[in-house]
Amino acid sequence: MSRPALSRALALAMVLSLLAVVPAQAASAEIIKAAPRSTGAVALTFDDGWNHKACGRIGEILRARNVRATFFVNGRELDERPWKWRRILEGMPVGNHTYAHKRMTGLSDGAIRRQLRRNERVHEQLLGRPMLKLFRPPFGAHSARVRRVAAEAGYRRMVLWNVQPHDWTPRTTASQIVRRATGARRGSIILLHCRYGATVQALPRIIRHYRQRGIRLVGLDELLGL
Repeated sequence: MSRPALSRALALAMVLSLLAVVPAQAASAEIIKAAPRSTGAVALTFDDGWNHKACGRIGEILRARNVRATFFVNGRELDERPWKWRRILEGMPVGNHTYAHKRMTGLSDGAIRRQLRRNERVHEQLLGRPMLKLFRPPFGAHSARVRRVAAEAGYRRMVLWNVQPHDWTPRTTASQIVRRATGARRGSIILLHCRYGATVQALPRIIRHYRQRGIRLVGLDELLGL
């Protein structure tokens, strides 16, 4: 082999050896705000769980009308009232909203992982079933780093929303919630909170609106085909 050819071969061997030891780029969680219209359905989602009484009424309304909705409840709420949450979440899919509702963009990689894993552990121990591998960051706050860490923790889908009735503020009325929540197209993901009584009052009207239009209300597991 000539000297130039030998040099090229050595250079190629060095590059291949480096590639063998450098880890591949970590995957990033996919951001999902809605599903295709072809699903023919809409997903109601309820975040936080700071008012367990409102959450309880919402659970009763959903079950009485045979509707499944997805809950993103912080694990610290479950730790405080496990006997109540076991009933509230009965039959409902649950996703990960972190243990303590901290803004993920301000936490270290390790702290993000601990928030996700602790929340998952609390839910699964209480409910005796797996949590959906869906992550909704508190405040909807995320970054490329947060999405990478979530994916590394097994959460390859970050679920946000495309309809927000703003029921998280005490000034929002039930009529405002109904008006904002009932304009969704098929495939929509609606962000609600079991926090104030106005959401409880609005829920039966929201359910009635979609049923009258032949639009199914389903859990995120069904909407996203998990």
